Amino acid sequence: MAKFLDDNKVMCSPVNQMVNKTPEPSVFGRYLRKRRIAAGMSLREVADAMSVSHVLIAEVERGVRTSLKRERWKQLAEIIPGFSEDEIEREMAPLRGVQLELTDAPRAYLDLGLALARRIDRRDLRPAELDALLSILNSEDDDE
Repeated sequence: MAKFLDDNKVMCSPVNQMVNKTPEPSVFGRYLRKRRIAAGMSLREVADAMSVSHVLIAEVERGVRTSLKRERWKQLAEIIPGFSEDEIEREMAPLRGVQLELTDAPRAYLDLGLALARRIDRRDLRPAELDALLSILNSEDDDE
């Protein structure tokens, strides 16, 4: 049997664990709401432009649903000024972790992935090293 303590919490028997009835907005939901409001757009305007229900968008913003499918991010970027796929990916990365598929990769790629993961985990790269790595990794190959 559940005992309601206040508007947001309920105590469940027999283990007496506290359960939050109101979900917390996800990183994605908070970001979406922030960008939508900054753009002066309503839930319905965004939903109509995406051909989805405004209830779906509201549920994502409130945390009832954790996110939208990745395929929808580009659509949001086209609809909502200031919405950035790259920015939301950066904000969500700490929650998801990063996984590299190195099964068929050459040994040098495996070594690079492991070495970089160790250094990131230790957080011991100096700012100049980070800048140099990012410069290399973000540059496009001009030789092609």
